[in-house]
Amino acid sequence: MMKFVIIQCVKAYRDELEQIFKSIHVNAYSEMDVEGFMKNADGTSDYSNWFGSTKNPYNYMVSFSFLATDKADDLLKRVDDFNNSIQGMSPINAYIVGVEKFV
Repeated sequence: MMKFVIIQCVKAYRDELEQIFKSIHVNAYSEMDVEGFMKNADGTSDYSNWFGSTKNPYNYMVSFSFLATDKADDLLKRVDDFNNSIQGMSPINAYIVGVEKFV
């Protein structure tokens, strides 16, 4: 079964994410730059380290890939390993979404 993997990452970790993709042989993925906004970026939200205020958007990137289940699981494991190895406030966030049908 195919899985849709979404990864949210600060631009500072782009090279590390690329190395993770290479390590598990992800041959195709898409990425785009994103600006995140939050109505009340006062530092009290769980998402305060991801989204800036409407005056100061937070710049990050999002990657998308369709992967087999085992490769998607391996990708999330490696992202988790990376997050556990850093001291930063902005870990890489990764999500797996099942693909029910495709043409």
